[in-house]
Amino acid sequence: MYREPHLQKKSDECAKLWYEWFDIKYQKHNESDEKLWRKAWCKCCDELGEMISLEVKTNPRYRGHKLP
Repeated sequence: MYREPHLQKKSDECAKLWYEWFDIKYQKHNESDEKLWRKAWCKCCDELGEMISLEVKTNPRYRGHKLP
């Protein structure tokens, strides 16, 4: 769960893509569609990572916190 609504929305979008990919790969066994869904999910995760990085750099809430 994210405090920021835009991050939670993107996370939910990524989760939905993952479930679609999982269903196609392991339930329907459709290799051609599986690659497209996997690519979409990976892109979504990359975008989420960039959004989180930007949020940590720009949101005053996170100033002064040590990051590992």
